[in-house]
Amino acid sequence: MFALLLATLTQSLTLIPLALGINLSYTILRATDMTIDGSFVLGAGVFAQLVTLGFSPYLAFVAALVCGALAGSFTAFLQNGGKVDPLLAGILSSFILYSVNMVVMGRPNINLLTTPTLFSAAFVHSSVWGWLSVALLIAMIVIAFYSVLQSRVGLSLRAFGDNAPLLARQGYPVTRLRVMGFGLNNLLAAASGAITAQIIGYADIGMGVGMTLIGIGAIVLGQHLILPFIHRHYLRAGSELIAAFVGIALYFFILNGLLRLNINPIYLKLLLGVLLALFLRTATQKARLSS
Repeated sequence: MFALLLATLTQSLTLIPLALGINLSYTILRATDMTIDGSFVLGAGVFAQLVTLGFSPYLAFVAALVCGALAGSFTAFLQNGGKVDPLLAGILSSFILYSVNMVVMGRPNINLLTTPTLFSAAFVHSSVWGWLSVALLIAMIVIAFYSVLQSRVGLSLRAFGDNAPLLARQGYPVTRLRVMGFGLNNLLAAASGAITAQIIGYADIGMGVGMTLIGIGAIVLGQHLILPFIHRHYLRAGSELIAAFVGIALYFFILNGLLRLNINPIYLKLLLGVLLALFLRTATQKARLSS
């Protein structure tokens, strides 16, 4: 049981920034942004390519974040003025990013096992120090993201998701808010991709497949379990973050539990997909009843 909990914790930790990004797009901006699948790989690919070329891991990580933000900004540009539906814009961006990621990486897979990374020195010292360094970076990202949500910018992004046309009529810079929102959520996805690549020891062109749907299902599950117990409006942002953490942790707990039951890997995504569909259906029915 301890091994199951430890595996769940370590796997969930690297995907917390991804969960924050999906929470921003799905819960706050009210859009299903499929760009995240491509941005996750872009962050991993940019980081891996730069460090293998001899650049500093810190510079490579910042470059990965910038590239993720640019990918999200491109999706926002496609949506500008209602020219392209947000879902279709995300799918188109993710489609384009596949080729971009191949160009960036130069090959389908980049090995990082022998390359210095942000956490390699800590893991050489011990696994505990390694995971503590990962947790420290994740904590810094979470604090920065929470600060943005609590700021005037965060409130504006939430208002944009609630009623963008009304904001536009009142003279707010809707286009700028859209770029900021989608840039930030893809920046977080790229951060998660770069961290994941360092932990697993490689960046792969297919590592982002299904990440958006997994994240949405996990977040809906977490919100279904956590938000009914939160009745104070000023705790909304914090409760959404907690719900994202709980959802991701439960997803990996179920995943590792199925693996320990010796479920055939062929049927693994089928079972997880059915579970996620049930979570989404339950959440939709609850939203209809409450309205």
